[in-house]
Amino acid sequence: MGKEFVCCSFLLLLCVSIAPGNVAPSHTEDDGVGVLRLPEQKQEGRSTSHMGMGMGMGMEEDDLLNPGAKVFATIKDIQVGKTMPIYFPYVDDPTSFQFLPKHKTHHIPLSSEQLPQLLRFFSFPPDSHQALAMEQTLKICEMEAPKGEVQGCFTSLESLVDFAQGIFGPDSQVGIVRSSMISKSTPLLQNYTVAESKEITTGKLIACHNEPYPYAVYYCHFQLGSVNKVLMVSLRGDNGDQVDAAFLCHMDTSTWSAGHIGFRLLRLKPGDSEICHFFPAYDMVVVP
Repeated sequence: MGKEFVCCSFLLLLCVSIAPGNVAPSHTEDDGVGVLRLPEQKQEGRSTSHMGMGMGMGMEEDDLLNPGAKVFATIKDIQVGKTMPIYFPYVDDPTSFQFLPKHKTHHIPLSSEQLPQLLRFFSFPPDSHQALAMEQTLKICEMEAPKGEVQGCFTSLESLVDFAQGIFGPDSQVGIVRSSMISKSTPLLQNYTVAESKEITTGKLIACHNEPYPYAVYYCHFQLGSVNKVLMVSLRGDNGDQVDAAFLCHMDTSTWSAGHIGFRLLRLKPGDSEICHFFPAYDMVVVP
């Protein structure tokens, strides 16, 4: 599992391959970005794995049946030999979803006001699904941070490291924890048996979620004063495939809404227990 944890900001900038939700470039070298397309993700339901505190509220009862909601658990569920259904989405060609170098994106505004110009720049019709995806991502990036959170959207590893060091300390090394990609032959939802688990860190961490855009955009947020844990969990699927999965635990849920989908799925109440969730490979946890 050590390959999934990179603990040096220099290595982070050089080596980390980060996955999906974005586009495979059809390059034109004039601007260094090109005309890009948003790929289709091979998934049967909407993943809710990034629904920590403040996310996943007010979902309808039918959403409990959504296979993408099968990502929540508690630490006591992570026992060697225990089996549980878990959803891991598959995305085509993960090598196409890395951050672009900062110099290729810094001049492109990440702004809803500039959306018409951006659509022309990327050659997307205003009524296309790409345009809608871009609009939704820009709204996420521009929304006001919930009380007690620091957040931002990042389009390069350099800018993400700067953000992380602003939280962890200017001299801190920055690491990334993420799940391994599943293969095309792996069922999106199947039973997995816990083979091994290892706690990576307790304390400060930044959760980053890949958002659909013509190039890599990650929405990242940090909860002030929160206590969290990150584990790497080795899982063996019914089909024989192994997944090394990032497993994020929010240890204090006493202030969460009782309507959070994690409580409803696990039949818990605020403060009863920590709420944890598995991360898909295209999301990541940033840690010192």
